[in-house]
Amino acid sequence: MVKSDMRTVDEIKKAASKLAPDEQFELFQWWVHSETFKDRQLAALKRDLAAGLDDLSAGRYQTYDDTNVLQLAEEVGKSGRAKLKDGIKQPPK
Repeated sequence: MVKSDMRTVDEIKKAASKLAPDEQFELFQWWVHSETFKDRQLAALKRDLAAGLDDLSAGRYQTYDDTNVLQLAEEVGKSGRAKLKDGIKQPPK
């Protein structure tokens, strides 16, 4: 993004923060239903799928069975709880 674009984004954020909660929700709904948002989400999904297919092709994967699937679930849950506790949010790609 160009510096002037960032200034514009900051101005939009500032203006949106002054809206009533219902108006903020309406703005959010407008954005997530916009073609631009949908196009960005689709592009991100395609990148993620391509990376996953590349990993499969290169043999970078792990199979799970009854003996280790519960351990995986426990690790995922533990990681998720830690992120929630620490307030860590993953930025959109």
